[in-house]
Amino acid sequence: MSRAHPRRFFRHGLLPQLLVFEAVARLASVTRAAEELHLAQPTVSLQLKKLASTLEVTLFEQQGRGLRLTGAGHTLRETCHELIHCLVRADAKLAAFRRAKAEHLRIAADSELRAVAAELIAAFCARHPGTQATLHVAGRPELLARLAEGSDDVYLLGRWSIVHPSGRPPGALAELFLREAVLGAVPGIEGIAQSIAEQVERKDQQKN
Repeated sequence: MSRAHPRRFFRHGLLPQLLVFEAVARLASVTRAAEELHLAQPTVSLQLKKLASTLEVTLFEQQGRGLRLTGAGHTLRETCHELIHCLVRADAKLAAFRRAKAEHLRIAADSELRAVAAELIAAFCARHPGTQATLHVAGRPELLARLAEGSDDVYLLGRWSIVHPSGRPPGALAELFLREAVLGAVPGIEGIAQSIAEQVERKDQQKN
């Protein structure tokens, strides 16, 4: 395959112009394309003008209030589809090389369970290096308010609850933390979980 490349296709800003053209060609409207791309209509028109000038062809013809693709426009639209599919395939292949975004674990605990919650988090982070976790300690009224707002992932209120912010299921990190810390899936955690239950029980007995 020849390595000679038409220089016009490597000019700065050509790819965004092609994406603008594809939207206008697909929607047959500068206005609708501008809305889809969240651009001002004059910006879309300018991008089309620059693209036509760079390629030295006419891409659209006015047809009433709408636009009609020229022969060159149809050819470029097919090329845009091929280019977009190529970029999608490239992105899928590169996904395996990208570092996954670190998930942040947010824990909230009753003031009286501060030490136990801190111990649970420290043990969890030691088992899973790179984990980012924060602990918010407060009284029961504030924690209940945070629970209602979905501000945290896991709450220690005398029992464990997983919050589902905005109706979304809990993150994988929150599920793993709950399973290891509360259900005793990791050796040595049973004692910590038991101490939580004992503290809660003593607290309830004092209230009664």
